[in-house]
Amino acid sequence: MRTVLLVAAVFASVSIVAPAAQSRATRPRAPFTEQDLENGMRFVRTSLEVRQQIGNFSAPAEPFRIMGNLYFVGVANGESYLLTSPQGHILLGASFETTGPIVEKNIQALGFTLTDIKAILLNHYHGDQSGAVAYLKDKSGAQVMAGFGDVPYIERPGTVIAPSVAVAEAARGANTASPSLSLFGPFPSPQFQGIHNYQPVKVDRALFDGDTVTVGPLKVTVFLSPGHTATPASWFFSVRDGGRDYRTLEWCCWELPDDYSRNPYISEAAVRHTFATLRTLLPIDIYLETGSYGWSGILNQRSGTFQERMAKLKNNPSLWVNRDVFRGLTAAREASFDENLAKWRSSATPPTQ
Repeated sequence: MRTVLLVAAVFASVSIVAPAAQSRATRPRAPFTEQDLENGMRFVRTSLEVRQQIGNFSAPAEPFRIMGNLYFVGVANGESYLLTSPQGHILLGASFETTGPIVEKNIQALGFTLTDIKAILLNHYHGDQSGAVAYLKDKSGAQVMAGFGDVPYIERPGTVIAPSVAVAEAARGANTASPSLSLFGPFPSPQFQGIHNYQPVKVDRALFDGDTVTVGPLKVTVFLSPGHTATPASWFFSVRDGGRDYRTLEWCCWELPDDYSRNPYISEAAVRHTFATLRTLLPIDIYLETGSYGWSGILNQRSGTFQERMAKLKNNPSLWVNRDVFRGLTAAREASFDENLAKWRSSATPPTQ
């Protein structure tokens, strides 16, 4: 069943916020517990710390097998994953505009061929995720698929900034060509250099909430959650390893702005729909975010730098499996949403007639 998500209509800037670690006024909603919330806040803090250590998000990274038929083939910030089968592969994410050859080389280094990729699934239109899609589609001949609301952005040429950024900058009399109010913070930034750049490409299939993508025995279920963009897509699938099936999710993206009245992609109904969907996915064994700083394998380590965590993860794939990670993150993000929404409502000025 296809569900069209509600989208707010007022444009302005977006910011990423972590759950308030100091306030316990907001309690977790069922089925989550106080322990889930505590775990989630710890995972969020760890993720933010690790993120700052990555440096250049588009730097080359060594590919490796995550588990079973799932492989990491992206860059320092994650971005690209390969789900394989004898009948063809699915590439999740295309990475930055300049890193298409890196993704290609990583896929080949693992013994796979680009022409065996039958589908390229894009979380969202930003250049860190869709930047090299034109290059990889040309090399592989694969079909490109993305959430229906992001399709116009992927198919239009040049550099694109979010409408919220453009309107906010215009209101300030600023140059909208430099998105200083973007959700990634002030530009330029070494981590996000070229993040909005990509070549336009024809999207072969627009995806809707609850759709499935199949390639041979591979089956990926699509979930849309407005916030980061109009319809960022997340992928749910099963990975089999050692005689066991692991419930796997690549999620995009945790987007909780400070002021929900000023985001073109968020409404309370849409966010409630997202959290209701997340409950149906529990439990999740292997959790991937678009960015490597949010992987369950990274967060499932009590200490270490980003480089140290990555080294341990490559040598010990069992670190990927921790059902507390996704459960905790969901509990913490929902509590954060409830808290921020209550604060906004208490401070909002009623509209005049």
